[in-house]
Amino acid sequence: MSANMSSRLAGLVIFTTLLFAFLGWLLPDFLRNAQLPILGLLLVSIGLPHGATDFLLFKRITSAKLTRKHILKFFIIYISAVVGFMLLWLILPLFSFLLFILISAYHFGQSNWENIVLAKKYDVLINLFWGAFAIGGPILWHWEESSVVIGQITGYVINFSKEVMALSQLVLIALNLAIILILKYNLKISYSQLKIEVIKIGVLSLLFYFTPMLVGFSLYFALWHSLSSLNSQILFYKKLWPNFNVIHYYRQAAPFTFLALVGLVMMIYGHPYVLPNVSIISTFVVFIACITLPHVFLIDESYQY
Repeated sequence: MSANMSSRLAGLVIFTTLLFAFLGWLLPDFLRNAQLPILGLLLVSIGLPHGATDFLLFKRITSAKLTRKHILKFFIIYISAVVGFMLLWLILPLFSFLLFILISAYHFGQSNWENIVLAKKYDVLINLFWGAFAIGGPILWHWEESSVVIGQITGYVINFSKEVMALSQLVLIALNLAIILILKYNLKISYSQLKIEVIKIGVLSLLFYFTPMLVGFSLYFALWHSLSSLNSQILFYKKLWPNFNVIHYYRQAAPFTFLALVGLVMMIYGHPYVLPNVSIISTFVVFIACITLPHVFLIDESYQY
């Protein structure tokens, strides 16, 4: 969640997060049975649309009138990146998984710290540590569940105990708290920002700990990352087009959201025939990884402008 989000929207996100954390504590079986519907709803309504305006970001980066050649080149490169990563995943699944985790961690951290200006080497580190915390919560605190998924998509069985993995998440929390204190000490953030960042870590930790793996990650990805990114994009486009609003954004995102949904539906219905021994969740992770890759690099490029 970036600082660009309004206090009212941020408050709603925090309230919803704490509500699900409470439900996870009170009714864990209910949330476990509702994981896939929750994931689907959040993905379709917020997750996919937040990355479906990448072409607008490309236009923003180029800052020039695009010819048909430029547009065609953009889509060829974009689709090639998706297909290429999919092929790489089939050839080197473990490497592809680690690469996906690495770039996703950086991407999530970049979204959280987008208003902090640091030297590049420090910027990369704090982004990676924040993203590792966000990804680690659902995975490390629910290792018995997540290790099965990781084993299916990589072909490797990881024999770490759940106690060790849970401790690893606590270490990530401590590291991020230390980073926040260092940033405050070096006057990179204010005291109010320090409190906000500590609250973020506390609220998300409750969510990750008490809710099942997919629920925790879905809520973080949709409400804390995608909604924040979507909001930042709308604020930028309003500077270019004063009348631009959320309805215009979803209209722009609609064609690419639809294409992603078609791919998702094909994956769901074709999965039992193509990968009968792999869970639908594992296949879904690979699908998301492949369509995420070009988006991550495009967002990184947009932060330079």
